Amino acid sequence: MNEFSYGPLDQRIGELERLLSTPPIFRSVPTGRPVVYGYIRSSHRRARYVRACRRVLERFCWQERLRLCGVFVDYGIAGDVVIRPGLSGLCDVLRLPDSFAAVTISAAHLASDATIADALTHRLRATGARLLVVRPKPPPECDASAESSGGSDTGQRAESNRVRDI
Repeated sequence: MNEFSYGPLDQRIGELERLLSTPPIFRSVPTGRPVVYGYIRSSHRRARYVRACRRVLERFCWQERLRLCGVFVDYGIAGDVVIRPGLSGLCDVLRLPDSFAAVTISAAHLASDATIADALTHRLRATGARLLVVRPKPPPECDASAESSGGSDTGQRAESNRVRDI
C-alpha cells in the first residue's frame, strides 16, 4: 500500500508516463493516397528557386492525389556529384514500407550527365520505390539558367504537367 497518495496528481503522472513511453505516430491518419517524397537539387543556394520548385511538387501531388510527406533538398550540389546528403535521406525514407515513390521536377534535378543520372536512378530504384518526374523536359524557369537568375514562380504552369515514371 502506498501511504502517500496524491489522488489526481498520481493519475496525471501515470498518464504522462504512458504517453512518454508510447512511440510517436508519424503518419497518424491513413488517407488512402500513395505516400511520396520530393527531391530538389539546387546547384546554387537560391531559396526562391527551391520554394518555387517545392510549390510545383505540392501542386502536382495534389492534382495526382499523392500524399507528399516531405521534400529533400540538396543545396549547392552540382549535377555531376554522386554523393548527396538530401538524396541519401530520400533513399532512407523510400525504404519505409508505405513509401510509394520519389517525385522530382525534371531529370535535370537528378543529374546533368546521363551516366550519373543512371547511377542515381538505380540507387533510388534499389529502395523498391518508383521515381516520378513531373516534367520530362525542364522548362526555362527550372533549368540552370533560370536558377542563376533567381527563377520565377513555376507553380502556374503545373496544370499542364504530365507524369512520367522513369
